[in-house]
Amino acid sequence: MKKWLLLFLGVGWSTVAEARSLRVTPSVVQLGEVALRSKNRVELVCVNDSDRPVVIRVVRTDCTCTKPSWPKAPVMPGDSVRVSVVLTPTDRGAFYKTLRFETVPATDPAPQVVLRGKVY
Repeated sequence: MKKWLLLFLGVGWSTVAEARSLRVTPSVVQLGEVALRSKNRVELVCVNDSDRPVVIRVVRTDCTCTKPSWPKAPVMPGDSVRVSVVLTPTDRGAFYKTLRFETVPATDPAPQVVLRGKVY
């Protein structure tokens, strides 16, 4: 019984320790006022804080006006990569766009970045 308990606790602890593997900065980007249909480029930095390689599988966005691009190669432990995001707004008014990063292995909680501003 003790062996199973120790095994369970060990597996649980290693899962918690490895859960947070990708850190994305900045987490909020204030773009201020931007022109309608203008191309607004943002650079994000992703750092692998784990002891295993991490692959950014997909970056999900709220709409088609936000286009992320990132390296498909694994991010090695301690390394960082740049993610480029181009926002081309199609409607006037305030915006609040969320980018959600899905990684392999999964990062818990999944990293998110918010783009905020106003289109004139």
